[in-house]
Amino acid sequence: MTTILRVESLRKEFRKTGGLLDKWFKRSGTVLYAVDGVTFSLEAGETLGLVGESGCGKSTVSRTLMRLYEPTDGTITFLGQDITSSDEKSLRKVRKYMQMVFQDPYSSLNPRMTVREMLAETIRFHQICSNEQEQNEYIDFLLERVGLHTKDADKYPKAFSGGQRQRIGIARAIAVKPKLLIADEPVSALDVSVQAHILNLLEDLKKEFALSLIFISHDLSVVKYISDRVAVMYLGRIVEIGTTAEIFQQPAHPYTQALLSAVPRLDQVRQETIGLAGDPPSPYMQHAGCPFVTRCPKRMQLCETESPPVYEAGETHRVSCHLMADEGYRPSFS
Repeated sequence: MTTILRVESLRKEFRKTGGLLDKWFKRSGTVLYAVDGVTFSLEAGETLGLVGESGCGKSTVSRTLMRLYEPTDGTITFLGQDITSSDEKSLRKVRKYMQMVFQDPYSSLNPRMTVREMLAETIRFHQICSNEQEQNEYIDFLLERVGLHTKDADKYPKAFSGGQRQRIGIARAIAVKPKLLIADEPVSALDVSVQAHILNLLEDLKKEFALSLIFISHDLSVVKYISDRVAVMYLGRIVEIGTTAEIFQQPAHPYTQALLSAVPRLDQVRQETIGLAGDPPSPYMQHAGCPFVTRCPKRMQLCETESPPVYEAGETHRVSCHLMADEGYRPSFS
């Protein structure tokens, strides 16, 4: 398979100055360590699920990949090109092949533009069609493809439901025929009855347009349904990554085990929920040891002072946890 995206040691820090806490403690500013050394790759035609609690850095990763946020450190290689420090002119060409569907369908659409105007703006900017007639025909095709009627093209966003607005957002994203689609919590703001339709639409479009997909969610059942591989994030780091079967059937990291223990299951007697005591560490502090040490039920003294290396739990399974050393897994630095 062809690797279309490779992310290595990606870091994103946000600096804030002049706030109340800074004045109180007489500091020059505070730093939020949102993404801390994230590494993964994405193959052509693959769906990677990015999962974790709210605030763990999932959305920051997506926006940094799109270069909506400037990375603090690390590299982003897309279609063989290092785009980590690309200028705006170069990014315009890249973003034709890398599109995003945002979480909130209510705020991601311009309320003062009709659907036709929004889609036409994208099509013209990337020079997809050669004339207005072809453009209008293409807009009709896009709307029908995402399950809307062609007459909806001349309506404003306020005329649509949440699910319909998300379909418009998807139509806008696929209009430029991208290679990669990043979906950031695309169904979390929708009713459960609508979620399945959007997920099935994404699956159909992925096959039809030969898309690779990064699907971000805090809902494990949704991630399990749509993903080929799953990456589990905690406090800005990926603590475990593997195929969907590996993550859901043989989770190795204590945090992954705790997340999965809380998911209702119909195929067996409900397993005991693994409780997580304590609070997550502050994202405004750098941590020498494992970020999960304050809540881990299996923590060791070593976890407090040394950051765990990545261990190979299988051909495609990687786990960042000191416990893996006791299990005999081989460290991996790839």
